[in-house]
Amino acid sequence: MALRVTRSVTIFIMIIVICLFITIYYHNGSSLLTKNNIIINNNYSTIEIITDKTIIHTAVILSLAKEPSHIAEFHLLYDSWRFIQNFSPLSQQVIIDLIVFCEQPSCSQLPSSCLPLSYNKQSQLIPTCYYEELSVKIVQEWSDYLYMTSIAFLLTKEYKETILKYHWILRVDQDAILSPALFFGLLKKHPVKLYDMQFGGVGHGTDFTHERLRDIAKKLGYKHAGIHNLCSTWLVHPNDSIEIAKLTTTIGRHFLQKEYGPNVPGLEKLPAIGEWPKWWRGVTSLYAADIGINHLYFSSLGHQHESSAIDHPGFSTLSIWDAWHIHCLHNSEEFSKFNHRTQLSQFLDLNQAIRINKMSNITYTQNILKEVINEFHLIQKNNGKISGKITVRDYVTALAWQKAHAATGAINLD
Repeated sequence: MALRVTRSVTIFIMIIVICLFITIYYHNGSSLLTKNNIIINNNYSTIEIITDKTIIHTAVILSLAKEPSHIAEFHLLYDSWRFIQNFSPLSQQVIIDLIVFCEQPSCSQLPSSCLPLSYNKQSQLIPTCYYEELSVKIVQEWSDYLYMTSIAFLLTKEYKETILKYHWILRVDQDAILSPALFFGLLKKHPVKLYDMQFGGVGHGTDFTHERLRDIAKKLGYKHAGIHNLCSTWLVHPNDSIEIAKLTTTIGRHFLQKEYGPNVPGLEKLPAIGEWPKWWRGVTSLYAADIGINHLYFSSLGHQHESSAIDHPGFSTLSIWDAWHIHCLHNSEEFSKFNHRTQLSQFLDLNQAIRINKMSNITYTQNILKEVINEFHLIQKNNGKISGKITVRDYVTALAWQKAHAATGAINLD
């Protein structure tokens, strides 16, 4: 008899606990996070179980020069990094840190939430922005070609000490923008396959360029797989980022010393700096990386590693969910960073009433960003089937103008 009473009491207590759990769950609405990192979300069709072993740690890395235009472009990258943190639970499964190696005064103009890189001691569960002042020695060493500082910082002690805790390194330029589709890519839930290495596939040369690169590789003793048009963005593992940087800086120095000018065989009719897009000194870092990447991955590199999801153009009218990483390329098509700079200057010259009226029209800013979030919820409800109507161009435009509107509010512009 006592045993039956005990069982009845136990069952009754279990029922009470279950009812209490259900009440709390529906009262709290969207989600609960337990000590075991189990996320139960009633907006989605599945229960996400997240543990330290399943979290993917990724670092978006870049160098930031002191030019005001570069600093302004970085703030758009930063805003996109902050925006994609809204996409839970994926933003808890993939922790994306932002790491900036900056020249002064750029370091002094970073958002206040960016912490010194020395704080990055171990993997965190909260996405964090870090910065490290770029060594003056690196700037001086590459004073004849400052673009190479955007790669040379990968060889510093500070970089090497901080990146081995990450699974992936996404090396970008300051005029990059992150898409929430990056989460799907890194989780291998995107139509574009995730390989051990992938690079932006944007054309930047001619047949003359490619043949000359292969010839120079052979002359210098490097292997070349014949894969060209590898753009400036790399999504690779940490150690590989260091190896690519070693090769690129070494080969780049050779290019600057030996591969430009009318005295070089085959370039007699070109100016000293070359001619775009045939052979141009301004993209030496791309030429050097082309040879370095082909040599490092010679046995496995193929056209599949030229990813359409990386270095996706900011003027694209494809869905934002087609792009993991967006690059505001040098052209006049909308979205154009140069046109936006002009439009922003004109906006600031308007009187206050007109500016307020323009900012009040949120159809191309806040409404677009809210719709991206709505599309994400729909993707989740459709078991991860990726689709959406908001274009890359609309997304970039919305982020850029929302950033501008917020900045004018922050400085109380009369």
